[in-house]
Amino acid sequence: MDLRDLVRALLSFDALAARQWLADAQRSGFVWAEVPAPVGLDTTELATAAGVAELLAARAGQPPPGWAASVPAGAAKALPRPCRVEHAAPAVPLRARRPEPLRRRGLLAPPEFLSIA
Repeated sequence: MDLRDLVRALLSFDALAARQWLADAQRSGFVWAEVPAPVGLDTTELATAAGVAELLAARAGQPPPGWAASVPAGAAKALPRPCRVEHAAPAVPLRARRPEPLRRRGLLAPPEFLSIA
């Protein structure tokens, strides 16, 4: 499974493809620490890959891939402007409640982002 496919689905707001990727990963016993660093991604895609990898690894009770820590985080190094990775109603205040790995990289998503019911 290629993390770039998940990233591109998220940034194009293809929730069905993103959730299917996640379901397939869970079914296959995906090991987040073994995910290779994605290549050929722009700044936004790489920030999304790192944030999502850290978030989903934490939810799975696994360590994140080592390369994720080297992707810039923090106010000075985050994306030049916030990037939404999932549609949400405009009234939903995404900044205050977004998951930490996404917040650090300037990504906007609701707290239940990529949760499968």
